[in-house]
Amino acid sequence: MPNPLDDSAVQNSAPHSAPHSAPHSAQTRLESLDTDDSPDHWLDPLTEKDTSKRTLVNSIVQETFGQPIFVARKIWAFVNTSPGRMTLMTIIISIAIFAAGYAMSVSSDTRQSNLDDLITNAEPVSYNAHVLYTSLSVADTTATTGFVQAGVEGPVNRVKYHTAIDRAAVAATHTAASADSSNEHLMELVLEIQRQLPVYTGLVETARTNNRAGNPVGVAYMSEASAMMRNEILPMASELYNLTSRAVSDQQRSVTGPQWFPLSGLLAALAMLIVAQWWLMRITRRRINKGFALATVMMMTATLWVSAANWATWQAGTKGFEEASGPLNSMTTARIYAQQTRTTETLSLVRRQSIQGSGTGFTATINQIKRALDEYETTAQSQTPEHQQLITAIRNAIAAWTADHDEFTVLLASGEYNGAVSAVLNKDEEGQTSFDELDTALAELIADSRSSMRSYIQSGLQATELVSVMVMLLSVVSVLALWVGIRPRLQEYL
Repeated sequence: MPNPLDDSAVQNSAPHSAPHSAPHSAQTRLESLDTDDSPDHWLDPLTEKDTSKRTLVNSIVQETFGQPIFVARKIWAFVNTSPGRMTLMTIIISIAIFAAGYAMSVSSDTRQSNLDDLITNAEPVSYNAHVLYTSLSVADTTATTGFVQAGVEGPVNRVKYHTAIDRAAVAATHTAASADSSNEHLMELVLEIQRQLPVYTGLVETARTNNRAGNPVGVAYMSEASAMMRNEILPMASELYNLTSRAVSDQQRSVTGPQWFPLSGLLAALAMLIVAQWWLMRITRRRINKGFALATVMMMTATLWVSAANWATWQAGTKGFEEASGPLNSMTTARIYAQQTRTTETLSLVRRQSIQGSGTGFTATINQIKRALDEYETTAQSQTPEHQQLITAIRNAIAAWTADHDEFTVLLASGEYNGAVSAVLNKDEEGQTSFDELDTALAELIADSRSSMRSYIQSGLQATELVSVMVMLLSVVSVLALWVGIRPRLQEYL
C-alpha cells in the first residue's frame, strides 16, 4: 500500500496547493514589513494622510509672533543672569544720560536764542517807543516855549524842535518796522501817531506864521496843537511805551527762570549713576568702577555748570534787570510829567491866563521826580561819583525850578506878563533855564539806566554761552565711559 507521503503523492498534490499558498505568503511579507522596526522604516510610504490640528488663527499668530516671542524669551533669560543685569543697567543709564544732556542742550540753545532776540529786537523796540514818547513831549514843550519868546523864535529853540520831531518820526518808523506785526493794537497805535504827527506839525507852523505876522489867531492854533499833542498823541505814545516795556519785562522773566525740567533730568541721571555704582560694588566686590566714576564726575560737572549758569542768568536777568528797569520807567514818567508841566506854564503865558487849576499840578510833578530819584538811589549804579553828581544836579534844578515857578505864578496872577515871561525863561550863566538843566540831567540818567539794563541782559546771554555744546559733549563722553567701565566686568563671565 503506497505511502501517502511519498514523492508521487507530493507531486500530484503540488499543482493544486500552489495557487492558494502564494497569496498567503505575500500578505505575510507585507505584515512583516509593517511591523518592521528597522531604522529605514521612515522611508516607507505613509498609508494615512497627515492632518494638522492648528486652526488658521493659531497659524497666523505663530507665524507672526512666534519669532519675536522666542527672541524675547532668550533676552529675558539673559537679563536674569548677572551679566544680563549689568548690560541692561548700562543701557538704561546710557539712555537717561543722553536724554538729559540732549534736553538740557536744546533748552539752553533755545534760551540763548530768546535772550539774543530780547537784546536785538524786543528791547530796541521798547527803546524806540521810549524815544517816540519823550521826543513828542520835548517837541511840544519846545514849540510852546519858543512861541512866548519876544520877537522871532531863536534858532537854537527851532533846531531843538525840529530835532525832536525828526527823532519822533524815525522812532515811529523803527517801531513799526521791528514790532510784532501780529499785535494789531500796537500797530494801530503806531500808525495813528504817524497819521496825526503831520497834522500837529502843520498846526505849529500855522501858529508860528500867524505869530510872526502879529495875528492873534496864532495863539488859538498853538493851543489847539498842544491840546492835540497832550490829549491824543501823547496818550497813545504812552500806551505804546507801556506795552513794549511790559513785553520786554515778560520776555525777560520767561527766559531767565531756572531750567527746572532739564535740570531735573541731569540730577536723575546723576542719582542713577550713584545707585548703579553701589549695586556694582555689591555684586562685583569692587569698590570703584573707573568708567562709572568718570561718568559721574562729568555729569556732576555738567549739573554744576548748568546750575551756575542758571543762577548767573537769574541774578543778571531778573534781579539786576528789575533793579535797572524800575527806575528807568519811573524816571521816564517823571520826565514826561515835567515836560507837560513846562508846557502848561508856557501855554498860560500864551493865553495870558492864571496857571491855577491846571490839569498837571506842579507839586505832583515835583513829588514824582523826587520819588523816581529815591528809587534810583537804591540801585548799585547810583553809587558811582558820576551818577551822584547827576542826582545832585537834579535836586538843585528842582529847587531852582520851584523858585522860578513860584515867582512866575505870583507875577502872572498879578498881571505882570513881562515879569512872568522873564521868570519862565530865566537862564543861568550857561544859557540854560532851570527846567533845561533838570530835563538834561534826567535824560542822562535815563540813558544810563537803559545801558545798565542792556548790560544785565547781555550778562545773562553770556552766562548761557557754551552751555548747550558742553553739556551735550559731557553727556556723550559719559556714555562712552560707562561702556568702557562695564566691559571688564562683563568679560569676567565669559
